[in-house]
Amino acid sequence: MEEVAQEFMLMSICKSKVEDLPKELLISILLRLPLKDLLQCKKVCKELYAIITSFPFTDVRRKMRNSQILVKYEDPISKYHVIYLLSDETLEVIDTEPVLSHTPLMDSMRIDFKHSVTVVGCSSGVVCLRCIPPHDEYFLWNLATRDAKIIPDGLYKSNPEKNMFQHLNMGFGFISKNNDYKLVSIQCLFENNTYRPVQPCQQEVEVYSLKTGCWKLLPDIIPTCDIILAQPHSGTACGEMFSWLVENDKYGEHVMSFDMSNEVFITTPLPPRIIERSRPGNCWNSLMFHNKSLALDHCARDRNNDTKTHSIWVLGEYGVKDSWTNLFNVGPLEYLGPSTRGFCNNNGVLLQVDGDGCRHDLILVDPSIRKIKDLDIHGTSSMQILNYQESLAQINATPSSRILDGS
Repeated sequence: MEEVAQEFMLMSICKSKVEDLPKELLISILLRLPLKDLLQCKKVCKELYAIITSFPFTDVRRKMRNSQILVKYEDPISKYHVIYLLSDETLEVIDTEPVLSHTPLMDSMRIDFKHSVTVVGCSSGVVCLRCIPPHDEYFLWNLATRDAKIIPDGLYKSNPEKNMFQHLNMGFGFISKNNDYKLVSIQCLFENNTYRPVQPCQQEVEVYSLKTGCWKLLPDIIPTCDIILAQPHSGTACGEMFSWLVENDKYGEHVMSFDMSNEVFITTPLPPRIIERSRPGNCWNSLMFHNKSLALDHCARDRNNDTKTHSIWVLGEYGVKDSWTNLFNVGPLEYLGPSTRGFCNNNGVLLQVDGDGCRHDLILVDPSIRKIKDLDIHGTSSMQILNYQESLAQINATPSSRILDGS
């Protein structure tokens, strides 16, 4: 029935002159079309193209789409870096394809096992990727439209006077109020010919805007801290915020978040219960998302039984220590057993477990009934799991890139 309705909608558009249809009716029809048909409609005429690519249309359609789970891993057979899209409700596989597939960049980059590919972030349908070697490059990729773009080098990488600063960490997000994607880069000053940051730590921030095609420096806005690099996924995007686990003398280990919209950092202490029972070597933390909120996975080791337990916390308000809520615990598990990678179906937990040889498997655990499901997803490297929502956002229709020193 749904397919018949879609065919009728397409026939209504094709057999009528676009200008003869009421605009409200036309938009209503277009919003109900599947992605494949919608992309074809863009080619019909200028009027349809203008509607489909306008921000109000793409924003409304994005909000109508169901959330999905994006899994990035390295295929154990082909050695290609692969993206899986899963239904958040059923965990059925919606799509699977190599990174940057069906884009002009795929052939030119030849991304395979010789490259290290990580997902910096995923926001409003666009994925930001980091690829090395031979060059340390960043890409934007819209899986739905097959649109891809190389992000130009920033101020520090292109300026010889800044060569003592080295890239430390990145964050990626979408700002809905002005329809813009931003990439934030945190640079750290290192000692000559060493991998040691100078002390006290000196860090600077630059931000790339897709809308303007510019990099700009944001001086003196980052709090003094050391970003913890031992995390499998050092940063996590939730809405217009990107967060890292950091530490300094004032708060110890805590969360530092960058507000993409207002371009400011917000500091959030960890829950008091976690700080009190943390011991070096026995506990460690990682960040991820849970129902579009920032989540903290506090993993505690029991040396007596050689087990570990994951305590899952969700943040209610950035900057407010008392807004953390302990949702549930997972475990005890074998110490060298599964590791938490993400969540689905509200409180379903996605765990990565070791398979044969170097293979890793992805499984689903329901803590309430202690039920386990094998998702039949296998990779040879640490899997990354993020929230994904289909979008028609254009990432190549932007001004030519420039670099700006100063805000």
